[in-house]
Amino acid sequence: MFVERYDATTIKVLGGLEAVRKRPSMYIGDTGIKGLHRLVYEIVDNSIDEVMAGNCDKIDLSIHVDNSITVIDNGRGIPVDLHESEKKPALEVVMTTLHAGGKFDHNAYKVSGGLHGVGISVVNALSERLEAEVKRDGGVFLQEYKRGDPIARLEKIGRTEKTGTKIVFKPDSQIFNSVEFDFDILSTRMRELAFLNKGITITINDERSGKKNCFQYHGGIKEFVAYLNAAKTVLHEKEIYLEKEKEGIHVEVAAQFNDSYVENVFSFANNVNTIDGGTHLSAFRSGFTRAINDYGRRRGLLKDIKASLSGEDIREGLAAVISVKIPDPQFEGQTKTKLGNSEVRTIVEPIINEGLGEFFEENPGEARKIIDKCVLASRARDAARKARELTRYKGILDSSSLPGKLADCSEKDARLCEIYLVEGDSAGGCFVGDTKVALLDGRNLSFKELVKEDREGKRNYCYTINKDGNIETGLIKSPEMTKKSSEVIKVILDNKENIICTPDHKFMLRDGSYVRADNLKSSDSIMPLRRKISKIEGRITIKGYEMIYNPKGNKWIFTHILADDYNIKNRNYKESAGEHKHHIDFNKLNNNPENIQRMSNGEHLKLHEEILEKTIHREDIKQKCKEIHQDSKFKKRMSKIMSTPEMKKMLSNRAKRQWQDEKYKNYMAKKYKEFYESNDNYRKESLKRLDEAQKKCWAEEKNRQLQSERVRKFFEEYPEAREVLSKTAEEQWKDTELRKWRSNKTEKQWTKEFRKKRKKAYNETYFKCTINFMKQILENNGDLEEYNKKRVKSRNKNLLKKETFIERFFNNDESLMFEAVENYNHKIKEIVKLKQKIDVYDLEVEGTHNFALASGVFVHNSAKQGRDRRFQAILPLKGKIINVEKARLDKVLSNKEIGVLITAIGAGIADEFDFEKVRYRKIIIMTDADVDGAHIRTLLLTFFYRQMSILLKEGCIYIARPPLYKVKKGKSERYIENDDDFDRFILDTGLNGATLVQLSGNHVFSKAELREIIADLVALERLSTVVRRKGFEFNDYLRMRDEQTKKLPLYWIKTEVGGTYLYSEKELAAIEENKDDLSIIEFAEHREIEEALKRVEKKGIDIAPLIHSKKEQIPLYKMTVNGKEYFLCTFADIIARIREIGRSGMAIQRYKGLGEMNPTQLWETTMNPEHRTISQVRLEDAAEAENIFTTLMGEQVEPRRQFIQKHAPEVKNLDF
Repeated sequence: MFVERYDATTIKVLGGLEAVRKRPSMYIGDTGIKGLHRLVYEIVDNSIDEVMAGNCDKIDLSIHVDNSITVIDNGRGIPVDLHESEKKPALEVVMTTLHAGGKFDHNAYKVSGGLHGVGISVVNALSERLEAEVKRDGGVFLQEYKRGDPIARLEKIGRTEKTGTKIVFKPDSQIFNSVEFDFDILSTRMRELAFLNKGITITINDERSGKKNCFQYHGGIKEFVAYLNAAKTVLHEKEIYLEKEKEGIHVEVAAQFNDSYVENVFSFANNVNTIDGGTHLSAFRSGFTRAINDYGRRRGLLKDIKASLSGEDIREGLAAVISVKIPDPQFEGQTKTKLGNSEVRTIVEPIINEGLGEFFEENPGEARKIIDKCVLASRARDAARKARELTRYKGILDSSSLPGKLADCSEKDARLCEIYLVEGDSAGGCFVGDTKVALLDGRNLSFKELVKEDREGKRNYCYTINKDGNIETGLIKSPEMTKKSSEVIKVILDNKENIICTPDHKFMLRDGSYVRADNLKSSDSIMPLRRKISKIEGRITIKGYEMIYNPKGNKWIFTHILADDYNIKNRNYKESAGEHKHHIDFNKLNNNPENIQRMSNGEHLKLHEEILEKTIHREDIKQKCKEIHQDSKFKKRMSKIMSTPEMKKMLSNRAKRQWQDEKYKNYMAKKYKEFYESNDNYRKESLKRLDEAQKKCWAEEKNRQLQSERVRKFFEEYPEAREVLSKTAEEQWKDTELRKWRSNKTEKQWTKEFRKKRKKAYNETYFKCTINFMKQILENNGDLEEYNKKRVKSRNKNLLKKETFIERFFNNDESLMFEAVENYNHKIKEIVKLKQKIDVYDLEVEGTHNFALASGVFVHNSAKQGRDRRFQAILPLKGKIINVEKARLDKVLSNKEIGVLITAIGAGIADEFDFEKVRYRKIIIMTDADVDGAHIRTLLLTFFYRQMSILLKEGCIYIARPPLYKVKKGKSERYIENDDDFDRFILDTGLNGATLVQLSGNHVFSKAELREIIADLVALERLSTVVRRKGFEFNDYLRMRDEQTKKLPLYWIKTEVGGTYLYSEKELAAIEENKDDLSIIEFAEHREIEEALKRVEKKGIDIAPLIHSKKEQIPLYKMTVNGKEYFLCTFADIIARIREIGRSGMAIQRYKGLGEMNPTQLWETTMNPEHRTISQVRLEDAAEAENIFTTLMGEQVEPRRQFIQKHAPEVKNLDF
């Protein structure tokens, strides 16, 4: 790229904190979820530094409803006196200058965590707003900032003898992808800090949800180890605890063995979680290994093993925490996850070795238990090695051989590949290999035969039903064996055909929906496949061609027409190529689209001329044709065909087209005139026929009297009717307004489109009900003679008379009607569960995802086909895998499903896992949204955490998040991901066509204004929940708004006579001067409420009347939707009414299983990278992860029961 100028003027110097806002990731890692929470850690770390200096014992953290954060400590408070060199308050220097703080001076802090000194200034730079309140030097000081810059000078707002710092900040949405804090992430870090700093009290309060936690651990890291072992059985009750300071370095270790098979050792340096270890962790491990081996050999406890115990043997089942505090820590990188101080190793290792030796000498019983456990681990490790060799021999650990049920992708670059682990309905059903599929080329091939031909490169085509319900041609893709040794059932149809398939395979019903094979009932109407060979009859003029019954129109169509439609749709040739559809191999039953070509009249004639000598010009063929044409039956049949209304209509249309040609018209006129004038007999006969026809019609009394009789009979029965009707009508229609209204109303309602839709809807209902009823009678009686009687008896108004049914849908042809009833559907006679397990197969039909079996029914594709075969693989899992939390590696490797999973991923397991060999960099767990699905998901996550943890660390594990709701209104269907989106959708739907009128002044709000008003009211509704959670009615709180300043209360304090509201920090500081231990409630949400109220008021809405109590129901607004009027009194009325309107006529289903979707929907909602939502599973906090997996999947029942009881109120949707 060419740059015009590069000199001193192009060099940009970023002043103050501008560099932080320009490149935030350089200071906090990223601008995603990690970087956002890093802001909180930086503030809290400052408070923890005060704790380590012995000046603070309480930290309070609050998450407010607008996602602002408040951190309060009772430390010494940030200095506020004038900085000598910067000539401004020290607080402002700290807040606005990088690398400024007391951490660089060992007189202020001997040990600190945030050594880089960028913490609070970076938070200030990346915050939309920040308030710093300091209590020290006998005063309360306040300064506010906006995006790093002070907006006012430091101000003393009160007096106090207390000390401490209060920071309130709101992250800048211009910087961060999301400003939504996660309570659990912050809570986990606060718990960790409380463990590491014994005696401190840390509280965290989430005002958005009401969640609260208070952490205080007088035992420090000893309680940390107890927390890690809470859901495990410990080997010895007394913890190993060592604490010593040497050369200015403070070392603290706590350890305890349990009966599990995993190591959980956590290391910290200056309260920083060194997840990548460092010199202190290496020293801990080597010291531990040496101490145990030395003691074991001295006591003769290692006689049964050949060599010394390895570090892995010793640390199996070990839960331990090592914490070091160093004056000048050296961390590798800004993220500070690995300690690099070399001097730490020489100090920590001897402390561990000596301290552990002393513990063993003083507690020989515990020492014996620990060493016995280590010896057992050594033996188990040897067994696991042998199991690995065996499984490798069997091919499980061999990445070159893939499991049979894996539907792999074609892409070979692991970075581009993803694999879906699916279960239940999601895994899809299949058929036994001998099951035959109906093909367009006239053959019925088994799945095994289709697989063979597919490998040979032959393309086969099947029958399929499109989304409109019409039959069409489908290309068969990927016929393959999908599962080995699967459980199967036998489905017996009413045509005596047997279908053997997996219980979860879906059959298509007559209405286009799907039902699992094992859920089919005898009453279900299954979509039929009907085929026949044409013969000359009715409108059919060619014989020997295959015809297929189209379920949508209930009519027979030629199969070669379907093939031709496929070719045009897929641009194999153009419609303009010619009118004739020719079978290339002259086989009329081979309707493979590749065997069909279009030809012009000339081309087709020429082709047949070339083969005439071999076909119709043979003498025997000529004689046969002559005999046929002279046959009286043929002549009679042709006469009947030519007399049918359809044939007459066709000939008439053909004639009309011919008569549009001027040459033809002139020619025919000339010829007819010549004929008419030259043929006297014809002329006379023609005139005679016309005259006789007229005379005959009017000569018959019944024709003349028919209408007359009807009119006369009516007025005989109702003689007064004529006069009454006449007068009534005259009076009514004198009203011009009525005439005008009726005319306009009718014109609006009865549009051509409305009439068409109305008629179509009625006819669809009549047809479906009538033909179903007829089918039942035909199956029971063998004919339809009793239909009309049974129709009357049923009192079903949707059943048409047989005559009406034939006239309306079958052109008065009863034989066509009878044929339609016969072919309408198939039914299930019986379902039999088979004992044997069989290999099963499936195939793919893109777009429609269904195909017809030769047995005469349509069935669904498996869920595997809702994918992009280029880069997406599918691995179906049968049932639930082994719980690896309760099993050693040798047991894990013996589990069949685990073996399949290991083979598919292709990188080995446990300490032999090689990340470079991983075949997919996205491993997506896709289970149903029910209890079983959640359990399978947890089992898989446990497996990855214990045996392939690097996949979690590298961010390769994902959870598929299918939509939560399926919403249907009319024919439109939509999937919605979460509750917030669902509420927005309901509100948007309710607002369509809505108008809001202010009754005082009759002001009509625009559509844009109404949407903005609703958005603000929704925000106020959310905020009202927060206020009520604090014990205040929202309307009562709004009434306390200052009429002049429009400010809402910031605090409420309890007084002797009840309580009082405060509107500023100054008011609170003034009261705190005279009183201690005040009961204070803060309304941190006041700013967001004020902003919403201001926006509403700008649109002319007066807030005061809308916050009346329910006793004062005064209508203030009128909402009109689709002609209906609603009068509204309060905020709640407006929102409730919009939601009610939005839900009207809407079918809302909470989405549960992936099996409820067809493959197209599955692809669009859950598998399409452009639209899907998947959640990445990362190992953020190993200690919390360890605790969760042990609690949920470990041996102990009580911790699991307590966990369920604690979190039960958080469950939103529970499936029974």
